[in-house]
This record gives sequence, structure tokens and C-alpha cells, in this order.
Amino acid sequence: MNFRKIILVCNPSQPNAAQTARQLADFLHKKGLQTEILNDYKRISHVFDADLCVSLGGDGTTLRCARATAPLGMPVLAVNCGSLGFLSACEENEAENSLLQILQGNFQTSRRLLLSADIERQGQAPIKGLLAFNDCVIKTLQPRAFALRAQCNGVELKRYYGDGLIISTPAGATAYSLAAGGPIVEPDLNVCLMTPICPHSLTERPLLVSAEAELVFSPDFKNDTDRAAVSLDGQENGELKSGDRVILRRAKHEARLLYAGGFDFFSRLRAKLEWGGR
Repeated sequence: MNFRKIILVCNPSQPNAAQTARQLADFLHKKGLQTEILNDYKRISHVFDADLCVSLGGDGTTLRCARATAPLGMPVLAVNCGSLGFLSACEENEAENSLLQILQGNFQTSRRLLLSADIERQGQAPIKGLLAFNDCVIKTLQPRAFALRAQCNGVELKRYYGDGLIISTPAGATAYSLAAGGPIVEPDLNVCLMTPICPHSLTERPLLVSAEAELVFSPDFKNDTDRAAVSLDGQENGELKSGDRVILRRAKHEARLLYAGGFDFFSRLRAKLEWGGR
């Protein structure tokens, strides 16, 4: 892959991210490459001539960059300037070396499926094509359980009863879903995962379905005043009432994360989440 222009997107709330962006811009200039530093991920969609996006921040910054670059077919190198950095390819002090390897062609591309969400609310114009890298969460706004109807490809699945439901991509299986008791899923599998949140049942279990399925969810409240929250990656949020619908499909675009050298999912689980630790 021939890289000519690279954008560096930093989280403005983290001073070290801006400093690292300037250092990397100097490094890339010396390599004869064009660079542009952005403090607002929303500006990514206006940069059509870039070949690579470098995300500088935590996992939240990576999520924003991955969603914004996917429709452009632009890959992302995630540099961890935050705390956990589960999605990151490298730490700050490794960024120059990682970029050098990528420029030399020594990298692996990890393709991640995205969810596309349409939200239909009574009396309002529908919102279509919202993207989620990790998950779509439908959760009660009241301190009590509620019923959530679920359909898969037009067939009634069941009524979930509890605090809500996490519908995640394989990448999102190690995020909120994992905390709610969902399984670990390899990120390249073609599935979606449904993990109940505090279900009021002794038999409830997470469910894997094909990522090609169309999933429809609709809350069913006992009280007209009750509401549920719908959240995509914890960053795009709204409210639902009885009869409103959330329709999820596999997005037509994929996110592409670059890893210098190669990508080992299980070593990442051990290093970042202490998987297998005793």
C-alpha cells in the first residue's frame, strides 16, 4: 500500500495526545509525507485524499475514528494515549517504530464488521444508518425491569425481560458484553452477539446469530411514561418509548485496523485484560 498523506486525529482532552501528534507529524515530514493534525474526528469525512488515519487517544477515540473512516475505506492505526487501549496497535513510545514498519509494508490489516442502526420513533422522522463498532445497547431508564421484543429476519425470537440487552459485534464482545457475562468472540467471526443485562430469569443466556441477519427490537412498557435508552458505542444516544423500533443490520462498510508486524488477539487478551491470569 502506498501512503502519501496521513491524518493524525488526537483527543483534545489529552495533552499528551496532541504532543505525540506533533512529534509524529515531524517524523512523517522527514519521510516526505503530507500530514494533517485534526482535533475533531468529525472533520475526517472532509479529508478525501488521506491514505491513513492515526488515532491518538484511548479506545473511545479509536471508536470514533473507526466509524468515521469506514465509509472512506481509510485504515486506522490506533496509538494508545489513554488507559486500557484494548484496540490500540501500539503505545505512545512505540508509535514512530510502528509507523515506520507500516510505511515499509510490514503490517497486518484486521477487518472489523460494523452494525448499521435505523431508529424509528413514533411522531419523529426515522434516523438511518448510524454506525456501531462495538455495540448497540438498549437499556431501561427507570430502576426497574422492562420487556423488550426481539425479532430475527422477521421471526419472533422472544421477549427479553430485565434491564436491557447488548447487541454487539465480535469486536464489542470484549467490551460491555463481557462485563455483563457474555463470551469472548474472535473479532473476525461473522456473528452478532446478544447479551441480556441483569435478566430476571434463571435460564437466560447470551445468543449468537449470523451477522447477515436483520434484528429488530421494540420496548414494551407497562407505563406510558417509561423510557429506554438506546446507545451506539456509548457515544450516540437517544430514547425509546413503547412501540419504537431499533433495526440492526450489518453495515456495508468495514473498519480496518492496522497492526505493525502482525495481530495476535489472544496475546492481547492476556496483556490487556489479564486473561488466564491466576
